[in-house]
Amino acid sequence: MTPLALRRFAHAAAGTLLPGVGGRWATDVFSRTRALGTRPDNVLPLGARRFAIEGNPDVSGGYLWGDDGPTALLVHGWGADSTSMYSLITPLRELGYRVAAFDAPAHGVSKGKQATMTQYTVAVRAALDSLGGARVVVAHSLGSIAAIGAVAARPEERVDCITLVAPTCTLTAVLERWSRDELRLSRSTVDRVYRELHRRNGVPVSHWDVVGLGRALDIPVLALHDPDDPVVPICEAEAIAEGLRDVRLQRTPGRGHMGILMSPEVKSAVSAFVAEHGTRTGETIP
Repeated sequence: MTPLALRRFAHAAAGTLLPGVGGRWATDVFSRTRALGTRPDNVLPLGARRFAIEGNPDVSGGYLWGDDGPTALLVHGWGADSTSMYSLITPLRELGYRVAAFDAPAHGVSKGKQATMTQYTVAVRAALDSLGGARVVVAHSLGSIAAIGAVAARPEERVDCITLVAPTCTLTAVLERWSRDELRLSRSTVDRVYRELHRRNGVPVSHWDVVGLGRALDIPVLALHDPDDPVVPICEAEAIAEGLRDVRLQRTPGRGHMGILMSPEVKSAVSAFVAEHGTRTGETIP
């Protein structure tokens, strides 16, 4: 029996014999952020300086490239860390932005092995508060939900544009795909995961929806997605394009879910979109 088959058998047995334990165990697995249990060394990235993130118990700081100009914030995806977004630093710096990134709760150098979407979103909001806001936000995968949720929670702050790379639209869809394709959980166990996530997050799973959170935002959005993404199907980006006010959907074939971040086409698209909608270098910022 393969390791995956053994895990599926163990979760099926727990769900049958100890339903409550089985539901909490499955929720723990879904909430894990470190597939191999590893944590990178806390080394200052080349060309960066540290900045403090105030008032957040899960994330104490991040990295900042550049001292002048409007700010662009990079938000990485689930199970990754800020290094996954570094390919986008140079294009944004060339446009005159100072660029910020940080490791989300229980990701990268941040403490912990599990996180919730509430923690993730609150951390993004704390980063924005500590930076004095950001004119540009670029997010990847599940980070898209956290980024949109954080921006929507700060309606008084101006954001010029947002780019979502291989975005997930809803946490519900992520949970349903994971429970079906990874552990093949029974419906009763999945329902317990929904209830346990509601308890841990303080809001139901359905709350974590880019369209629901961002419906009131009047901000240009660029969604970039590989039509053959094996992790997050392009229908997620299509739902975002249909549900938000001002979305440009661009298909970038053949790059996959993580490789899309390194794609020259994506870097050019992000640069062009920000140049079109973002604060111009030298513009006075109110």
